[in-house]
Amino acid sequence: MNASNQNDEMETPPVVVVVLDHNACRVGTAVPYDAALTLWATMSEDPANWNEVAEYWGRYRSPTVCEFVDGLPIQTSDPQEAFAAIDGHENWLAIDLIQKRIIVGDSVQKLGARATLALETDLEGQKCCPLPFVLPPWWELHESASASLVLDQRESEISIPRTNRSFLFGTPLIETFAEQILKAVSAGRYPPKNLEEQEAWNARHALTVEVHASWLMTPREEVSGRCPRSLMHGAHDWSDAVIWGQRQRFENGMPMIATPDDVLGYDDAPMGTEEMIMYFDLCRHLLDAGWDWCDLQHELSGETQTEMKQKDQLSAFLSDARDSWMDQPFEGGSPTRFIMECSRRRVPRGSEVPIVGMDDTECEQHMPDCDCPICDMMASGLFGVGFTSLAGDSLESDNEFAFSMHETIEDWQREQDEFREFNEKMEREFAERKAMAATGENQDDVFASAWSSPMSEEALPGDASGFLKLSFRLAEIISDLENADTAKEIIQQLNRSFREYRECKDGEHATAKHTLRERLDEVAARHPELVPKVADFHAQIDEQARARASNTD
Repeated sequence: MNASNQNDEMETPPVVVVVLDHNACRVGTAVPYDAALTLWATMSEDPANWNEVAEYWGRYRSPTVCEFVDGLPIQTSDPQEAFAAIDGHENWLAIDLIQKRIIVGDSVQKLGARATLALETDLEGQKCCPLPFVLPPWWELHESASASLVLDQRESEISIPRTNRSFLFGTPLIETFAEQILKAVSAGRYPPKNLEEQEAWNARHALTVEVHASWLMTPREEVSGRCPRSLMHGAHDWSDAVIWGQRQRFENGMPMIATPDDVLGYDDAPMGTEEMIMYFDLCRHLLDAGWDWCDLQHELSGETQTEMKQKDQLSAFLSDARDSWMDQPFEGGSPTRFIMECSRRRVPRGSEVPIVGMDDTECEQHMPDCDCPICDMMASGLFGVGFTSLAGDSLESDNEFAFSMHETIEDWQREQDEFREFNEKMEREFAERKAMAATGENQDDVFASAWSSPMSEEALPGDASGFLKLSFRLAEIISDLENADTAKEIIQQLNRSFREYRECKDGEHATAKHTLRERLDEVAARHPELVPKVADFHAQIDEQARARASNTD
């Protein structure tokens, strides 16, 4: 469970820090408190040795601590000297890189496996410089511990959920899909050409789900009898929490820094949420490509080919499809390769935000064919950098545990039960509202018009200018225009005028306001039913302009 802690403003004494590494022991008898906590937080990345601690340091350091690990007052020592430094002391921190443990004395703040500290206070008294702690689930944490515990072995065996990517993305995947696709076709299970379009799609999709699920759930000798699905789970929560912590740091002025890709264990490091989502998309892409290949071969059928030759040809085709998929934009955004790299290197994807250690950036946010002024405000960056992430809804669309984001079937089933209960509740409430409407009984309409209640005079959070409140009203006008089949050009002109009004400089304000009013009047002239809403929107623009002028004065 996440915790949010904040450092007290009282002075904190330095900490005795001991670091146990494979080829050296280090000790610092007077490490500044913030620097000691930053070392602790750096363990969130699961460093294998002191050199990797130094590489990860930049992702957690703040202006209160030294820029590089070499600046810490920590020296190499022998184990006896290190133990003597903490024995009988209460304000100490031991980091065991060998056995992946953090052991803490009585006087060091208790943080638990997850926490966020604010190391500084700004001029307005607000806490800033967040320091996130997300201990990997295979690390042990012992707080308020005895110094003698440092000499003991860890309580449980280290179990890291390794991901064999050469297996998941390589030849086994390609050849299995090629074999299963050809097997389904040769058995006559692939839908014939004479089916209706929707019926054919349903039949083909059912085969896709079957082959995909079989690949994920079948034990394989190449991975010691494990199912491919199990290789993708075990660390999603940890990875997501680390990424969220980096986003918090960025939003507080820290640089966006990727984890290095040359550390020990990078190739088979645990899979994160977005990489798993992209893997699902890859599998579906390959299966669709395989069915299309079979359709084409049927149309071009000539010489009879052996099953082995067909499999080799289809495997080669699928390999090319996989490689090209890596460089294709995902849903009109960044390339899939970049999305997966960000997941593996645990950085959030902020629109056009430079990432230290990576050449590419997340593409500029865009809303294709979206005429919503609220979305337009978001795309314009009015609320700061826009971050993009994948929720994985598509993985749940087939109601199959094999594809689920949940690691265990028990968790998946629990969510299925919750979905069913929620749907039943929504159906009951809809029936109740429908019955009340039939009898003329008053009811609260959750889909009521933005004009069903007066606009609050209080500013929305992050909307001191009042544009967001205006955008909700304008969004309803535009929705009415779309329902009336209004020409897209007219809607775009209205959106553009509102954007220019929002973004204009003080000297351009009067002209931008006049243009927006003209566009609204044109709408009202074409659609008399919108006159009341347009007239009220005029009044709200005037009120917003008066507020803007008073703030300028």
